[in-house]
Amino acid sequence: MSPAKLVSVIIPNWNGKRFLAGCLDSLRKQTYQNIEVIIVDNGSKDGSVEFIKENYPEVKLITFQTNTGFSPAVNAGIRGSAGEYLALVNNDTIAEPRWVEELVAALEEHPEIGSAGCKMLAYDDQTLLDGVGDGYRRGGLPGRIGHKEKDVGHFDKPRYILGACGGAAMYRRSLFDDIGLFDDDYFAYLEDVDLALRAQSAGYKCLYIPTARIYHLGCGTTGSGYSPMVVKLSAQNNINTIVKNIPMPLLIKFLPHIFFWQAFYFAVVLKSSGQVLPWLNGVANAIALLPRMLQKRAAINKKRTVSLRYLEEIIVQSEVELAEARQRLYSQKRLEKKERAAAGK
Repeated sequence: MSPAKLVSVIIPNWNGKRFLAGCLDSLRKQTYQNIEVIIVDNGSKDGSVEFIKENYPEVKLITFQTNTGFSPAVNAGIRGSAGEYLALVNNDTIAEPRWVEELVAALEEHPEIGSAGCKMLAYDDQTLLDGVGDGYRRGGLPGRIGHKEKDVGHFDKPRYILGACGGAAMYRRSLFDDIGLFDDDYFAYLEDVDLALRAQSAGYKCLYIPTARIYHLGCGTTGSGYSPMVVKLSAQNNINTIVKNIPMPLLIKFLPHIFFWQAFYFAVVLKSSGQVLPWLNGVANAIALLPRMLQKRAAINKKRTVSLRYLEEIIVQSEVELAEARQRLYSQKRLEKKERAAAGK
């Protein structure tokens, strides 16, 4: 019997000391034993590094003086790792004991996949889904499939997905060797969607494994979904992802969707937070990055092994899944409202 392959678990951390014990303790309890844990600290000022050194001496630490962002931190962890399989987890997660084992089994049994995603549940209410994979619309707007839905069995079977959420996923090292690491220009947000599209273009599928379960707080260290930083980076990387990953025939075909969904995102930002200036800054940054993104686009197109039809089909299917999940969520909320009204609350 061949020895178990080494899994490198990479955790980016920025002022997340309050989450680390839960995350690291859950990794200590994994049934899969051949694990190295690497924390990449992005200049934390809350005592995270000292806490790790004192309480988790087995953890390999990579430290930066300033916040380099999610993508550069993860890439530093990948370069400093030794595992054949690379798991990414956010610092604000708690993995069930078989999480690593289930994902390793998927990669072992399915040579056609380059990555595996898991069932992410809400940290504070474990009956709610945090997500079951990344979704992407023809208009360039991403989403987490199943986000905030009740976990009532819709996602209890393995299935192919566009890509795994970078907050809890496992990848083959060979995938990164082939298509490259996460894009440092993204800093944070959509870097996992960008990687998923690049992987799919190069012929690597992603499989969702419902028996691999992890609990996620979400926005634990970066704030709400409409903070200035989130809005700026989302606006910037929405455009970057379209420019890099959508081949010209599909780009032309998707233009009406792109105009609609980018306008929709701006309207939601305006209504929810009024963060117009960060949105404009993000768009300006994307324009400034355009020459670099076009160079990366050429490299992605050169490495593409799948048909345009396949790319379109997986994006459309992902868009359908996002729409169906949203409809179920609306129905769920309407039912809850009726139940509260009936109860006189």
